[in-house]
Amino acid sequence: MNILDELEKIKKIDSKDMLGVEENFYNQLLEAQEIANNTQIESISIENLKGIAFLGMGGSGFTGDIIKSMLEDYFSLPIVVVKGYNLPAFINKNWLIVAVSYSGNTEETLICVEACLKLGCKIICVCSGGTLLEVAKNNNLVHIDIPAGFQPRGAVGYLFFSTFLVLKRLGIASIKDEEIKETIDLIKLNATKYNRQIKTEDNPAKKLALEIYGRLPIIYGVNGYLSTIAYRWKTQINENSKSPCFCAEFPELNHNEIVGWENLSDVSQRFVLIVFQDDDFSEIIKKRINTTINLIQDWFDAVVLVKIEGESKLAKALFAIYLGGITSVYLAFLYQTDPTPVSRIAALKAAIKN
Repeated sequence: MNILDELEKIKKIDSKDMLGVEENFYNQLLEAQEIANNTQIESISIENLKGIAFLGMGGSGFTGDIIKSMLEDYFSLPIVVVKGYNLPAFINKNWLIVAVSYSGNTEETLICVEACLKLGCKIICVCSGGTLLEVAKNNNLVHIDIPAGFQPRGAVGYLFFSTFLVLKRLGIASIKDEEIKETIDLIKLNATKYNRQIKTEDNPAKKLALEIYGRLPIIYGVNGYLSTIAYRWKTQINENSKSPCFCAEFPELNHNEIVGWENLSDVSQRFVLIVFQDDDFSEIIKKRINTTINLIQDWFDAVVLVKIEGESKLAKALFAIYLGGITSVYLAFLYQTDPTPVSRIAALKAAIKN
């Protein structure tokens, strides 16, 4: 049943207006620019820098994942993302630490920040408040001030874009002003296409949600930033749609996963394969994708090709992030599920705390 054009029904399901948060992605990017420009970074020097470590979990941790994938094509120093309680032994005082916790109270991140303080690392804190903000103030650390009141997964525009632009100011992220403009213009254009007021037949995000509905999505990205975004789609569908979802990446999946579709076809016939496509892929990757689809498509109920829009890598990345996020919210409505609550995560945290 398609209720995506029945706005009153959607409003009743969406208790905290998660759809409004996704629709506002364009404005998040504009505000993130201001946040980055207003962040005081004079205390950070990249002289003698030996590497960068991003600390973060869940929606906050994605900031490190995506920035690493954006930087690794040209940044010659090591970049690691730490998602846990322990720092790698090779991190020392010459490393830049970017600690991302939307709430400012993420247990794993705070423990790693304390370890970084003892090492004497340069630290940037990205948060909306909480204990991490107190740590930043008490230790005169650089703080990127993110607006409060969102679910971490709904604040990706603030978390990623403001952090990335601060790294640009520091001379770490090599991004041109025209690429930033292209990105914002592309998101603004697609915001008019994905808006709830646009009927399903003319709305790519609603159409994609309908293609996924009732099926278990398997998302295939390509090694690099699109692999990271495939994982982001998985987590957005998990949290917003309250649905299972899995992902893998080319070319690695050609060395293992394609064999795994030989059995249990009665199960996989309820799956939908979603594959990212980009004209800029190398010829060998295009060949791998097309050959893989031909080999395994009969084991799925459907195969959906998602064309990545944009010219620059930044524009492509944010286009894909935006489409995946808003589609996952529309998918939640098809399941008549409120996208905002994450009751099992809350229950887990409470159980651990007690």
